Amino acid sequence: MENKEVKTAFNNAADNYDTNRKEIIPHMDVYYQTAVELTKIFNNPSILDLGAGTGILTELLHQIHPRSRITLVDMSANMLDKAKNKFNNIDNFTYIEDNYLTMDFKENYDIIISSLSIHHLNDKEKYTLYRKIYQHLNNQGVFINADEVIAPTDTLEKLYVEKETTHLLKQDLTNDEKEEILYRRTLDTPSTLKDNLTWLDDIGYENVDVIYKYYRYFVLYGQKIE
Repeated sequence: MENKEVKTAFNNAADNYDTNRKEIIPHMDVYYQTAVELTKIFNNPSILDLGAGTGILTELLHQIHPRSRITLVDMSANMLDKAKNKFNNIDNFTYIEDNYLTMDFKENYDIIISSLSIHHLNDKEKYTLYRKIYQHLNNQGVFINADEVIAPTDTLEKLYVEKETTHLLKQDLTNDEKEEILYRRTLDTPSTLKDNLTWLDDIGYENVDVIYKYYRYFVLYGQKIE
């Protein structure tokens, strides 16, 4: 999928993104809390948030690590503007408007984390990114990815689609908002869970595991140990 399509879609969605995100993701509180709780093994870690958007996950990370330096990367200027306004009194945040697949990370981090973003990449791009992330983790550093997968079979994929569509239709959203969300889903290119796990193992991550999974939504964990 062309990055410009994804960028345009999320620029357009920025105004209502926080509210809609919490309504369209089943059990989002548990989902995101699971991801951030994995970071509690660190004291004042350096954190890179890929596809940070409006800073929904970043806010939870900041609550746990208020003194940590957090770098937010997103290719949507509108999304990052929302994050900047949200965190305007926090001086240990850095904002980078760029494509995290092609940008130079420049330094290493204790935690590299992402939420509902990497599924916009194709399989080759995901592998390339996972390898790049590994190269930019400090020793004992962790990669945490709260994202989406495609089911391994057509039967299960149909079940996934039915579940998320039924959930969406129950939400108190306008028809236009629902149509916008359904359109954004056409830009998704998730991979299977098995592929994600295989890539991390192949690259050299240790302690690879799926910490959370609810139909399409999962939290993937891997660590760099030298």
